Amino acid sequence: MGYSKRGFVISGIAILLLILFPLVAGTQHTLNLFIVLFIMVILAQSWNILGGYAGQISLGNAAFFGVGALSFHFLAWRGGLPLYVALPAGGVTAVILASLIGIPALRLRGAYFAIGTLALAEALRITVGNLFPLTVYIPTAHIVSYNLLSRYYLALMVAVITQGVAYCTIKSKIGLAMMAIRDDDEAADTSGVHLFKYKFVALAFSSFFSGLAGGIFAYYQDSIVPAFLFTPQWTFEPLVAASVGGSGTLFGPVIGSVFLIILTELFALTLGKAYLIIFGAIFIFVVLFFPGGLIDASERIRKSIFG
Repeated sequence: MGYSKRGFVISGIAILLLILFPLVAGTQHTLNLFIVLFIMVILAQSWNILGGYAGQISLGNAAFFGVGALSFHFLAWRGGLPLYVALPAGGVTAVILASLIGIPALRLRGAYFAIGTLALAEALRITVGNLFPLTVYIPTAHIVSYNLLSRYYLALMVAVITQGVAYCTIKSKIGLAMMAIRDDDEAADTSGVHLFKYKFVALAFSSFFSGLAGGIFAYYQDSIVPAFLFTPQWTFEPLVAASVGGSGTLFGPVIGSVFLIILTELFALTLGKAYLIIFGAIFIFVVLFFPGGLIDASERIRKSIFG
């Protein structure tokens, strides 16, 4: 699903409008909102490749997000490296971390893999909370030259690149192997698919782009709380976004992210933390009645109306 010409024409128009939006009608509030949306899209698609296409349900992507953010902070703000070097380096650092856990973790199956990745993220959160100060700030010189517009376009660019790389991966031999593993790993193994190899490729993709999202977040913020970067929020919100939109589809994570951000904007200020209950209820409803997410639901409605 999601590969029709119409879908890509709509995507192209949407990207063009997003490029023009800050120049025509952007306000500080809407730019902040869109930056958060782009980061969520990157995270949701990162989780989707590993969980939705390769069938490896990770509950520890917050570890990759946090490592990417911390790496960017110390390489760019403290080390003085340019943005175009520090940001990919944050993604590579996340891949290195994923590689350290990938060899043992990817040999686990089902719930054991999920529990293992969650344990990693929680261990890192506790360790970082003990090692680093409560809050770290970017240097004053960078605060003075802070420009929200550059953050907007950077986040948009990486979100588009993430979608493009995801599409190319899914349409390739690698994507077919991932989906074969997801559908039936024993049958895939029997047919000659190297299970560990393709699981690791999916993990590397997921960790790299999660690390990039973390780097963008660190670039976007004038200060960061290191322990906060590793909280489960950075795993479960993208998971919910991908699942609600339609995991295992190209545009599902995008649709789910938009839906999630809109709900947050509508309910977070009025309901406080109680809005998470609404997210949970919607997630359960979608999983029970529309396992394919909003994309599947819209397709069912279209077929019921037009046949």
